[in-house]
Amino acid sequence: MEQSSKPFLSKNNPLNMSIDDGEKFSFNYLLPIYWFTWLLIFFSFILSYSPKFFRSLLGSLVGTLIYHFNNKRRNISKKNLSLCFKKMSSHDLNNLCKAYFSYLGKTFIDLPLLWWRSNLSLQSQCQIINSEYIDNELSRDRGVILLTAHSVSLDFGGRSLSKYPIISMYKPFRNKLLNWFIGKSRSKSTDNVVVFPRDNFSFKKVIKALKSQNIFYYVADEDLGKDNSVFENFFDEPKSTLISISKIASLSKASVLPCINHYCPITKKYITFIDKPINGFSENDMEKNAKLINRALEKNIKRNLEQYMWSLRLFQTRPDDRKYPYE
Repeated sequence: MEQSSKPFLSKNNPLNMSIDDGEKFSFNYLLPIYWFTWLLIFFSFILSYSPKFFRSLLGSLVGTLIYHFNNKRRNISKKNLSLCFKKMSSHDLNNLCKAYFSYLGKTFIDLPLLWWRSNLSLQSQCQIINSEYIDNELSRDRGVILLTAHSVSLDFGGRSLSKYPIISMYKPFRNKLLNWFIGKSRSKSTDNVVVFPRDNFSFKKVIKALKSQNIFYYVADEDLGKDNSVFENFFDEPKSTLISISKIASLSKASVLPCINHYCPITKKYITFIDKPINGFSENDMEKNAKLINRALEKNIKRNLEQYMWSLRLFQTRPDDRKYPYE
């Protein structure tokens, strides 16, 4: 039986976990099976120190190639857009889809920055808007749940917020070397962070941590099936919506602040936008809570529609007998 993945954590972390409890480098990663991965890692190092204009041009090219040749992702994106915006013309839908893949390509090419550059260098390329909302809640000696969505620059949001004590989750890669290499960049020595694998996540530890001045960075827009979910409209289409966040907020008394990440082509910085706290979560009415969550997500996604991750299977779990949309 394959062993579960471990968390990535900095020496100082919100749960006071031992660094020995986290993922570590294995000498198995030096075996021939991983040599091609090492070659890609070396290429990512070169890319991380290449000029910004070169990365931007290469990213645009990569995005264009994905749009034209990855039929699966293009069709999923168009289907999601047509479900979410039923009144959108086919012309506008196609333009939005192309813009999305352009940003997807650019952000993909920028990811090596997170893996190789120092925290100081990365912070100069990131900006938090409305950080006072976080500071105000923490000053009241309570935890904060940052409710976010899958924007193309999601990982840059984690880096911009790294000055805070953060708990978050990751989906492990099948390639163990790649999983270790990317995971360690999410827990730099200057951080105060624990990043749990999704398959080995402890809600009890998070609830306990949120009873003091810690932050849970939570991506709330995934479709993970019908368990712990209710159906609520996401734009124009019913979507399986996770309700666990309202339960965590209720048990921990933490504040829930929506946020979103995007790249600003004017300032050439990765922006993390923090919104005002969500009020009105019910202890019993999960449909009401799902509505509050989705309205908050929609509001922030609309700030930069073309930078939301439209190529995810957002509607794979269907209400009633509705047809599976991704053929």
